[in-house]
This record gives sequence, structure tokens and C-alpha cells, in this order.
Amino acid sequence: MNLQATTLVFKIGEDHNFSDLKITPEVKHFIADLRGVAPELAENIKDKFIIFANSISKMKGSFVIVCEFSFDEELTIVPSIQEAYDYIEMDEMERQLEL
Repeated sequence: MNLQATTLVFKIGEDHNFSDLKITPEVKHFIADLRGVAPELAENIKDKFIIFANSISKMKGSFVIVCEFSFDEELTIVPSIQEAYDYIEMDEMERQLEL
């Protein structure tokens, strides 16, 4: 499984927008890199992330947020990019095993 080819890592732009993502048909997994983002901003956009996470899950993909702090119980939030990839890999294995 080549996670690099099927995973898109993105950051929030200076205008606090992430609508310009270059999504290809191969992309199934998404990592939002929120390192350095203020807690207030994360709190303001968490509802959009929850909606996004639910839609990705329905398409049998993964959505992980990399952040220094946790701001929601529903979202998968990890402290590093490597842990995000590890989480996606485990998630994909569980899907393949139909757990």
C-alpha cells in the first residue's frame, strides 16, 4: 500500500481557507497540518472538519489532523505527521480485515 500516493497533506492558508486543495481520484486519505494554528482558529473550523471527516469516512478514506492540542473528541488528532500516516495505515488495515 502506497500511502504517499493516496494521501493529501494540507495546511490552512493565510486566509484560513482550504478550498483550493488539488484532489485527484487517487486521493483517499487527508491530513490537515494544523501545527502552529491558534486554538481559536481550530475551534472556529472544527464543525467543517467534522463534516469533512464524515464524508471521507463514507468514501472509505481517512482524515487525520496534526495539532499540538486537542480541540474535539470526534476528530482524530495526533501530534506529528508520522503518527498521522501510522493512523491511516492502521485504519486501512482494519478496513481490509473488515473490522
